[in-house]
Amino acid sequence: MSILATEFTDRRGRAAALAKQQGLRGLLVVSRGGGTLDRYGDVLYLANFYSSFPFIPDLPGSWTGRAHAFLVLTGEAEPHLVIDCPNDGRIALSPAEIERSDLVVESVIGALGRMGLDRGRVGLVGSDVLTVATFRALQAALPDVSFEEAGPILAELRAVKSPAEIVALRRASQLGSRMIDTMMAAAVPGASHGDVVAAGLQVLTPAKGVLYNSFMASGRGGDAPQYIRSNFPTWASDARLESGQWFRIGISGALEGYMFDLSRSKPIGPTTNRQIELFEHAIECVETGMAAVRPGVSAEQVAAAGLGRQKALGYDMTGVFSGLGHGLGLGWDSPWLAPGDRTTIRPGMVLCFERTILKDGFLGDFEETVLVTEDGAEKITDARIRSW
Repeated sequence: MSILATEFTDRRGRAAALAKQQGLRGLLVVSRGGGTLDRYGDVLYLANFYSSFPFIPDLPGSWTGRAHAFLVLTGEAEPHLVIDCPNDGRIALSPAEIERSDLVVESVIGALGRMGLDRGRVGLVGSDVLTVATFRALQAALPDVSFEEAGPILAELRAVKSPAEIVALRRASQLGSRMIDTMMAAAVPGASHGDVVAAGLQVLTPAKGVLYNSFMASGRGGDAPQYIRSNFPTWASDARLESGQWFRIGISGALEGYMFDLSRSKPIGPTTNRQIELFEHAIECVETGMAAVRPGVSAEQVAAAGLGRQKALGYDMTGVFSGLGHGLGLGWDSPWLAPGDRTTIRPGMVLCFERTILKDGFLGDFEETVLVTEDGAEKITDARIRSW
């Protein structure tokens, strides 16, 4: 990665300092890899490590905690990273601070004891990726430890991106933009959803990008509405695109761990006025939200602008996602552009704006990514907006 080791050191120092401010004796940070892109970000953020081994149930005495990585962090001692697969040379720690183990849980318990975190209040970051069995094993082995939720510490640190992270997110958004341009061009009469994804992978894979998901749907509006999609995989429909349909695609993936996330809609064959209306209104909702971005406003104020525009245009406030968007980094970061999130928007945040609107069987879908600057928002995705 282009991020220097000194930046990882600084991140760990800030995390330990925030933990100390909250009266915590240290942090136990856990992430899960195993080939997924769901919850790997916290350990990658602090140590530049991703576990490639898949999740498997524990076999006591042979292996525990596979697919997980644990970083033990205090302000007084050197950090200790427990991993379940070999170091590929990119971990931002010294070899003495890294322990590879098949018995990951047992090694973590040992590290907590050696570092003086076998009693008192210890912050737990990543509780959502721990199995109940793993957490119970930690509690049983460390009865004098009070594990306390500390996820907000990393959420706060990850929300504002460093200059190096912004470079990485620009690269990722550029790759995602080229990928979706290629996919939209491949969405023609006779093509399947799978054909469209295959075209995009020809762009993504050589660039060393990873696909997280590709949300796809096609259909017709009007008196006999038609809606074609598949949950798993999302491109599994056997139906072929037909002239007169609408088509939408949303893609997300990662380059060097940093995410891209964007969506587009288009007509298949001739365009109708009703199709254009839905496509344009989705764009209008997103662009209204983007125009509301400026340092000092809250996330929910930004959301209110875009969602308010949707309501004013006469659409139901329903859809696949009730918010207007979210932060973006090593996953879906803070803040959430939704009612109830009062996080202050700050320069250096990277935000995704998304809106899917539906009416009378027609659908419009649009998503862009912006960097928050001192003056407002700078768009960092540059895929073609209109295919009509």
